[in-house]
Amino acid sequence: MRLIILVFLFMNSLTYGQDTLVNFAFTDFIELVKNNHPIAYQAQLISEMGDAKLMKAKGGFDPKVGGSANQKYFEGKQYYSHLHAGLKVPTWFGLTAQAGYNNNSGERLNPELYTPANAGLWYAGLTINLGNGLFIDARRAELKQAEIYQNSSRLEQRLILNQLILDASIAYWDWYKAYNKFVVYSAATKNATIRLDAVRESAALGDKAAVDTLKALLQVQERELYLEQSKLDLDNKKALLAIYLWEDGFIPLELDSTISPQLFDHSFTSTPPLSAIINLDTLAANHPEIVLSQNKIELSKIDYRLKKEALKPVAQLKYNALSSPVSDNVLGSYSIDNYNWGAYISYPIFTRKERGDLKLTTLKLAEQNVLMQNKTAEISYKIEATYNTWLSTHKQVDISAKTLKNYTALYNAELTLFNIGESSLFLVNTRDQAMIDAQLKLISKIYQNHVSKALFNYQTVNY
Repeated sequence: MRLIILVFLFMNSLTYGQDTLVNFAFTDFIELVKNNHPIAYQAQLISEMGDAKLMKAKGGFDPKVGGSANQKYFEGKQYYSHLHAGLKVPTWFGLTAQAGYNNNSGERLNPELYTPANAGLWYAGLTINLGNGLFIDARRAELKQAEIYQNSSRLEQRLILNQLILDASIAYWDWYKAYNKFVVYSAATKNATIRLDAVRESAALGDKAAVDTLKALLQVQERELYLEQSKLDLDNKKALLAIYLWEDGFIPLELDSTISPQLFDHSFTSTPPLSAIINLDTLAANHPEIVLSQNKIELSKIDYRLKKEALKPVAQLKYNALSSPVSDNVLGSYSIDNYNWGAYISYPIFTRKERGDLKLTTLKLAEQNVLMQNKTAEISYKIEATYNTWLSTHKQVDISAKTLKNYTALYNAELTLFNIGESSLFLVNTRDQAMIDAQLKLISKIYQNHVSKALFNYQTVNY
């Protein structure tokens, strides 16, 4: 079910008649889009996914507690009973701390597994990687990459919102342009109709030729055709605007018939700040797309370190101090003679897989650096181009406004001459058409100014 946007969403306190139009300001529209559009909710989900990925990576360093029990009975004999409980604590520096308790017994127990009778054996120690994994391993690499991914998800959220704001802004100014064209043709049709009535009266009195009535009628019909075309365009642009209007991201809204875009005023246009072009390099360097490219490079650098680490041999050393309780819940004294230790080492002879992975990562890094340089140049150009366009359209609006003022004065003068019989209907229509064209051109230039501002804000991700 589609709802109607209520006027109080856009106006703080306003009373109006049944036919009074209420201006829907651009800033109010954009605020509504940012807070309620489904894509805005989607962007928020992307950010939350980055947080979840970081949480997952941090989980690789969570302490783990566990235990096991294994027993065997056969023909009335207990072959063995293995009871174990332990705790492992991974650390950032390639060390794993472990502690635990073993209690093994049974008639057929493997001798190396014996523990003190009815007491068990406590242990505590460390496992360290001395080769591959000493400086970085998959767990630490995943955490570093997750931190970068979290930052990238924030940037992707900004880019999605940035695109949404641009699309919505263009939709609004399209509506603004179509609405004001409709207003121009409505006024032109009304003026042509008034002239037709005046010409008919003059023709009836013999002051005007009968053919002037036909000329005035054709002018009205032509205006009505343009009016109908502008109305169709306005209806379509209004329908397009409605797809950006939502409540809480789930309920679509519609524009009420009393809602119009903000007032037509050529002084409402703007120029870009001078600081923008001065800080062009900074704007480009801080652009989310550039930072995303830098993040991809950082991810590849971490991957490069991990691949380079794989060229080292896998070497692990484990040491546990052992102690047996002398009574319930009381540990015996530690002796340097009570311990177990172990070592493990392996290394691929040819390392072709490892060297191939490292080479591929090196090439990927080089490719990403080239792409980032190219993207930086493209973004710098787009920022500068939209800046220049924004600046130029503001000047064009001023020129168009002055031109319209002169055409309006010319039309009014010609209309006065026509009313006193010193001009022809042809000249009045010509002046009228020139004035309408000037009005449409001014509307178009104002539209271009607002769109160029939206494009500049899009290129600089300023919303």
